[in-house]
Amino acid sequence: MEHIDIEKGTVCPSPELSAYIDGELSRRDELELEQHVSGCRTCTDDLNLQKSFLNALDYSLDEKNEIDLPCDFTRAVVANAESRVSGLRRPHERRNAAFICVALIMFSLFALGSSSEIALAGTVAIFEKVLAVVLSAGHLVYDVALGSAIIFRTLSSKALLDSGTSVLVFLALFVLSLCLFSRLAVRFRRT
Repeated sequence: MEHIDIEKGTVCPSPELSAYIDGELSRRDELELEQHVSGCRTCTDDLNLQKSFLNALDYSLDEKNEIDLPCDFTRAVVANAESRVSGLRRPHERRNAAFICVALIMFSLFALGSSSEIALAGTVAIFEKVLAVVLSAGHLVYDVALGSAIIFRTLSSKALLDSGTSVLVFLALFVLSLCLFSRLAVRFRRT
């Protein structure tokens, strides 16, 4: 950030202070900066602040101040972390993960701004196609169930008029078909 010296009407060379500390200025630029700093209180304060920050940083990174870690420190940290991680074992963790994913998607949509429509056009097209396939499969299941119900109703009404034994046969076939259908549904869910 540049400061303006109101009395002299000059711009203070604040960005050059870090280059001066690092020794990156030419000899002529260094002399000009030293002359300026000797007469500018703001630049003097900035220079002293940067020097004290670098001294504190050097002191904190000094080898004498290192902390001695136990030889099995890494293994202990990994074992502790693995024992505390439950993954997605609890139902609320899955809900939290889904919430975080939705929040990240919403954030990325806001970050994209007006170009989000272009960026998501492919995703929307894929979603529409998957939805069409799912709806078609749903209609197929509905049509098969409706046809089966009509056929069963027709056969059962005819069987009721003919004999009592055929009603039991059709009822047994209906229960058997329900059992087989439920097993098929369970296998379909597993895959």
